[in-house]
Amino acid sequence: MKLLLSIKPEYSKKIFSGEKKYEFRKQKPKFMIDVVFIYESSPTRNIVGGFSIKKIHSGSPERIWQKCKDSSGIERSNYLEYCNGTRVIHAFEIGEIFKFDSPVDPFGMISDFKPPQSFSYLKHSEIFWALENSQNQVAKPKQLYPKFGDK
Repeated sequence: MKLLLSIKPEYSKKIFSGEKKYEFRKQKPKFMIDVVFIYESSPTRNIVGGFSIKKIHSGSPERIWQKCKDSSGIERSNYLEYCNGTRVIHAFEIGEIFKFDSPVDPFGMISDFKPPQSFSYLKHSEIFWALENSQNQVAKPKQLYPKFGDK
């Protein structure tokens, strides 16, 4: 199963640089996820690449912060603000990363595209088929998502 996550540009840059090794969410996917696509929110508003998930860690905000803080890519105050009122937080441990040579404009591919509030499943969705049929190349690694880069 594949996910589309909305991520602020400052955090996606940290994911691609390797500084951010965890992505925090208030909801945990109900299905096993093999690939996450990153929808970079305003001002970019494009799908820029993605990553595999090694593991999803769940626990209290404090417990997850203690586990992930050194590779969180986020200030503690911003993390706590995000977690405000949440009893359980989920940290997606980022595995292999891939970045598109050219960002994908979902609004140009699908007229009624709506960015996910947190995440959305891509199986059988219009955006999944649009991504599958794009001619985009992945900077690395092609084995993670072999369709991209195949000619």
